[in-house]
Amino acid sequence: MSARRKSRASIQAGDRSVVIGGNASNNVIITGDGNMVTPSPFEAVYRQIAAHPRLTPVERDDLRAEVEEIEDEARRSSSDPSFLERRLRNVQRMAPDILDVVLATLANPAAGFGVVARKVAEKMRAEASSAGR
Repeated sequence: MSARRKSRASIQAGDRSVVIGGNASNNVIITGDGNMVTPSPFEAVYRQIAAHPRLTPVERDDLRAEVEEIEDEARRSSSDPSFLERRLRNVQRMAPDILDVVLATLANPAAGFGVVARKVAEKMRAEASSAGR
């Protein structure tokens, strides 16, 4: 009997390469350096909440939860205006100075929020101005 040597193919791949062995069909593999972490437009708001001198830790947590709900709702394609208005009024009662930053964030077109969020922000800004804050 002759001894057969199994030859192994040498597989080499460069940077960012993908090597698949076996029968790979109908697969989609995406590689690249397109990973980006974009900070939340509300990061400035969260920093101000954390550093707010007049709020207790419990009030800070409550205020942050309100702002997180505002951010989540504003990101939706069909935001509920009454939900946003209620949350913004809560923020106004807790910390009117934080409300200014939230409204500026919502109204900023670069933040990418929908028209509903911007309109609610404009309405709340007008209400706050007429209330004589």
